[in-house]
Amino acid sequence: MPSAICLPIAIGITSALFSQNYCGTSRYDIPVFSNITVTSDIVYGSNTNISNNTEILKLDFYEPAGDTASIRPLIVLAHGGSFISGDKTDMLYIGTEMAKRGYVVASINYRLGLGFPIDSIRAMRAVWRATQDMKASVRFFRKDAATTNTYKVDPNMIFIGGASAGAIMATHYAYLDQSSEVPSSIDTVALGGLEGNSGNSGYSSSAKAVVNICGAVADTSWMKPGDEDVVSLQGNNDVTVPYCTDYVYLASFKIMIINGLGTMAVRASQIGMTNPNHTFYGQGHSSPGDTINVDTTIALASDFL
Repeated sequence: MPSAICLPIAIGITSALFSQNYCGTSRYDIPVFSNITVTSDIVYGSNTNISNNTEILKLDFYEPAGDTASIRPLIVLAHGGSFISGDKTDMLYIGTEMAKRGYVVASINYRLGLGFPIDSIRAMRAVWRATQDMKASVRFFRKDAATTNTYKVDPNMIFIGGASAGAIMATHYAYLDQSSEVPSSIDTVALGGLEGNSGNSGYSSSAKAVVNICGAVADTSWMKPGDEDVVSLQGNNDVTVPYCTDYVYLASFKIMIINGLGTMAVRASQIGMTNPNHTFYGQGHSSPGDTINVDTTIALASDFL
């Protein structure tokens, strides 16, 4: 489907649901802490990576310095990098700014690697592995909340999200959530089923909502009434992750058709899913280093959450 087809529909949705005027005046809406504390390289799990080696999975934890709250909402974020590169430190700016607003944030590393030749099957397996790692990180914090309560996380207020590949991970976490939806290319026995084997079994991996920054989903029919609400931002000239429905490429490899903000927003509105979104008109693929875009992202995300 040519990208232009969904633009008029998406413009109407964006105009109705997004406002540049954010009126929040308290914790979670605006910065209320001047300083934050980052605890790096917390081990949250492990699993076998694409090279058949055991990989230790780590995260960085951001929290407001001097916070006296006994229970706090958590945002689990994942970096971009086409599932072949990137690091949890890429989410430093977003993690810092959201922690200043009173959230606690976990920026995770996850298993990378596609294998060769690059194709849709290997790409979906990479997404599957990464999604399982994110689920283990959510379970890590629920386990902590039920035991030592080191991180003072509200187990009923855990959000997931990311940028680019990290956002693709989060949307598949939320919407590829039934065995009947799993593509035949995924060996659920070998790769660990819907929950995976990355750690902290016995605890729920459910999420409250999704923060989708320049992400997409492989099949919008996976988005069903009652699924997690989503806040999305993307440039309409994005050629890295299609804004509408189109092929995604890595280098010269045509991988698979995916659906970006323009198509996801139409589906979300059709099924009554809350989906505030913002289009960066005339812009391409954003990264966490694009401060102007990230500030808009933080404003919309905090207002939504």
